[in-house]
Amino acid sequence: MFAAGFRLDQMERQFIESDFVGTERKRLGNGPLGRMKRVRQIRTLTGRITYPLMLERHAVMEAERLPAHLKKWLAMPRCLLRMALMGACLLLLWLGFERLCTTLSTPASDAKLLYAAVLIACVLMAAVALLVRTYVSFFKLTEIESFLKESYFVERNRRVLGDSVYGRSCRLYHISNILFLDYGYLQASDPDAIPEIDRFPLPLRQWVNIPARMFGYSVPGFVAVYCTAWIFAVFA
Repeated sequence: MFAAGFRLDQMERQFIESDFVGTERKRLGNGPLGRMKRVRQIRTLTGRITYPLMLERHAVMEAERLPAHLKKWLAMPRCLLRMALMGACLLLLWLGFERLCTTLSTPASDAKLLYAAVLIACVLMAAVALLVRTYVSFFKLTEIESFLKESYFVERNRRVLGDSVYGRSCRLYHISNILFLDYGYLQASDPDAIPEIDRFPLPLRQWVNIPARMFGYSVPGFVAVYCTAWIFAVFA
């Protein structure tokens, strides 16, 4: 809130070439919530890039040139939010583990055991996918990025996100995304990457895509199975 009240105008004055920040200022207004949303938009420009923001290449380039003292005000809420999300995920895992132990320690029907086995399989598949992605982000990422040297966003992520566990994970996540994007979207957002994606080696593509698909299937699968079990009162 302090950044929205006292630092936002300084931040927005740094965006001269792109129209994105000015458009958002007109759309969101100058109220407290609008200013907080505008700060969040600028914070997104300085962090992990999402699909829509790939189309705002000039704004991302200007955000990279923000002064360090302004970036500090954007980084603090991001770190706090990341810690809160990590704590919430750990809490959910612990509660789920307790519930699973309670379920398995009591006499259970065949349906309950089947659903529990499927849920455990989904969790294990997600864990394996995360472990493989962590391995790739530390031991294969440099090689992967060497085949995408002309991509602005790949190079930008390497400069901005750094070599931390989170930074490497986000860099790999972005590469897995652009490998799935259609060429029309890439032509509008990162056209220099298209020839390199065409020449991208198949073995490295599999290192990127297979863990992403495993994680992408396991999480919705877990939610679907758990919701089905809840609807039919299997764990009641």
